[in-house]
Amino acid sequence: MIHIETERLTLRRMQESDLQTYYEIDNHPGHCQYLSRPPHTLEQSREFITTARDLRLDEEGHYLHVSVDLKSTNTMIGNVCIKVESQVHRQGDVGWFLSAKLRGQGLATEAVVSWLDFCFSTIDLHRVTARCDAANERSRAMMERIGMRQEAHYKQIAYFDDVWHDQYCYAILKPEWEEARSSA
Repeated sequence: MIHIETERLTLRRMQESDLQTYYEIDNHPGHCQYLSRPPHTLEQSREFITTARDLRLDEEGHYLHVSVDLKSTNTMIGNVCIKVESQVHRQGDVGWFLSAKLRGQGLATEAVVSWLDFCFSTIDLHRVTARCDAANERSRAMMERIGMRQEAHYKQIAYFDDVWHDQYCYAILKPEWEEARSSA
């Protein structure tokens, strides 16, 4: 069971009842701008939610997506995810996707900080990475603000919309995260 609460948000497993909201968020113009895929169809959204709902927390190699709900409205506003790359080496990769309608309110930062707390404490990861399209300045700024450091600049690593895209890779170690959180 996953249930994480912050001041304004609740993070939880996705449910069938999230289908329409997830579909609308994913199909909002510009939502997939930095993703190497088109928006999901309704059926793909249903499969996405079913996979997210049923995936084991410790399963390697698959992204576990959880819903991010706004407490004041009790509605899904996006999701955060973790892919355990290696249980032996305690490595993971995180991501996030929040509704474009709610940008600039610090909600993505609040969600990601609570999710990283969960990844380091509950999953007991030692190192977590995150990647973003080089043009996604908001994600890049957030990763730096929460204490992640840039480790790589991948040139032309993704091809979509008939264009090659660069990506930045950021990372943080558990001791670095704990230090950053204790001084915050």
